Amino acid sequence: MKERTIQILQALVADFIETANPVASKRLLERHQLNISSATVRNEFAILEEVGFIKSPHISAGKIPTEKGYRFFVDEMIEVNEETKTVEKLFNKYVKQYHLQKSKEKIFDTLRIISQLTGNVAFANLDNDRSVYIGISNVLRSPEFLNEPEKAARIIEVLEGRDRFQKLLKSLKLVPNEIKIFIGEENLLEEISSCAMLITSFNKNDIEGHIGILGPMRMKYSFNKAVLQNALTMID
Repeated sequence: MKERTIQILQALVADFIETANPVASKRLLERHQLNISSATVRNEFAILEEVGFIKSPHISAGKIPTEKGYRFFVDEMIEVNEETKTVEKLFNKYVKQYHLQKSKEKIFDTLRIISQLTGNVAFANLDNDRSVYIGISNVLRSPEFLNEPEKAARIIEVLEGRDRFQKLLKSLKLVPNEIKIFIGEENLLEEISSCAMLITSFNKNDIEGHIGILGPMRMKYSFNKAVLQNALTMID
């Protein structure tokens, strides 16, 4: 088979794979720099159809590959090396995105466990671009805040405002995996001065951030600290 005929078959198969539409000679010339006339393409189509590599579906003026044409394309024309670098780059990109998403999902699951075990608010600040809170309703059920709902409202306002809380977390110089405890007025935001907060930073699986517990000062400090330590191992 002539080189030009092979080139036209290769272009036709590639176009059909991409579009699923029958390929006409005019379209083939528009998409590929073949430097030949439309009549020449039609002549080559006739040759390819005669040997059974392409066919005309129904009454369409365009051509599509046959099973025999695909086989010739696969056996004689595809070059894996041409795609290797592109595929490797795309594959690594999607794998990284997949693992990043799974890591974030693991953090969310960890927060749910923390909140359920402690009865407090579990929070995380991920990559300095978003904060997640689970268990805010736990604050509302605490006797301290049931009796003084304005305190609960101020806490919720801080959490829902996000920006101020994020800035607070960024300002804390924390050693990764080392848990720090703030009690009452030791908290840097006045609105949460009625609370205690346990917090640590982490850098795992390409995610950097903070994770912690927020609740009334009347909390199980030893238990909550142990929960947070175990939570860090879950993030790994």
